[in-house]
Amino acid sequence: MVVLESLRIALQSLRANPLRSLLTLVGIAVGIGAVLHVVSLGRVTQANITERLESMGTNVLLIRPGYSHLRGIRTAEGVTSLTWDDARELAATSQSVTNAVPTYSGPGNAEYRDINWTTRVTGTTPGHFEVNSDELSVGSLFDDRDVAQRARVAVLGDTVRQELFGESDPLGGKILVNSQRFTVIGALTAKGESWSNPDDQIFVPLTTAQERLFGVDYLSSILAQMRNSGEFDEALFDIETLLRRTHRLRADQENDFRVRRQDFFLSAIQDTNREIASFVLVIAAVSLLVGGLGIANVMLVAVTERTREIGIRRSLGANRFHILFQFLVEATLLGVVGGVLGVVGGATFNRVQIGPGTPLPWDWMLYSFLICAGIGCLSGLYPATRAAYANVLYALRYE
Repeated sequence: MVVLESLRIALQSLRANPLRSLLTLVGIAVGIGAVLHVVSLGRVTQANITERLESMGTNVLLIRPGYSHLRGIRTAEGVTSLTWDDARELAATSQSVTNAVPTYSGPGNAEYRDINWTTRVTGTTPGHFEVNSDELSVGSLFDDRDVAQRARVAVLGDTVRQELFGESDPLGGKILVNSQRFTVIGALTAKGESWSNPDDQIFVPLTTAQERLFGVDYLSSILAQMRNSGEFDEALFDIETLLRRTHRLRADQENDFRVRRQDFFLSAIQDTNREIASFVLVIAAVSLLVGGLGIANVMLVAVTERTREIGIRRSLGANRFHILFQFLVEATLLGVVGGVLGVVGGATFNRVQIGPGTPLPWDWMLYSFLICAGIGCLSGLYPATRAAYANVLYALRYE
């Protein structure tokens, strides 16, 4: 009965000052909504990164040229040390590397009718699509015969397909790539952005890119697929041993190439997203603190305004516990109602901002209620104690 009576009086008190109560609730709701949004966004990002890692393969190493040096100082310019022969020999001799895919990538301009699109052109071999787990949306991939014949055929990334063809069928379309005519034979499904946009590129046979488009005989990278992801050290040893020998590097010379796990970049993005989420959570925590101070302020004002009421209740037999409990219930009610508004608002905002399929963080919703109840209780503790220990005679004479 004491609890129900306290709730009834608390609701009457909140209704007596609707604007003041509403502003306090908004402060709590914004903090809780921000927490839920950050948690949901973090989980969606984590799921996307995990999916991207699985599509890339954690058993793929990226070999790129090293940096040139001028008078002992490293410059930003890369060296042209990697060749197709390096990739062939690596795949043939290494026990840990099962496939080595040569690639050359450079800037490109694609034209279709009156549409122009600046993109990246990647020359490679058919093994590239298998190593990167690429999937076709339409058409087919080029084969070894196209590579041998330096064929002018192109496979489009999803972004390029949409920009040039929209919803039209791209198969058989004649496009200009760096002013040379190519026939579109296929298009890939979207993979989503990571540290760059893998969908914003055009794939052509490696010989076509090197000889017809860019006029080079070296590579920009080699994709080395390991037998399994646990053999990184063995694969790295094989790569360094072979490339240092074929590049005729002395023992005192640095490597003229770099080796990175292909999932290294996404791991860095994952760490960055985690740091950003932590930063936003700190901001949300500050917002909750401000909301708690708002509750404390409202309760202090309520105690002052109801001093005479407190004196009358004490003179009629209410003890200090009843008064303390009454004001704690009011403060906790403010926190809980603010939490409910924050949860509803956060879930609605997530649905609009992130997407209708966004999973709700039920655990954090429960935490939100506990946090709000705790904030309300702690914020109302001092005002409630002040009310409970108020001098009865002073309270009765208070105007």
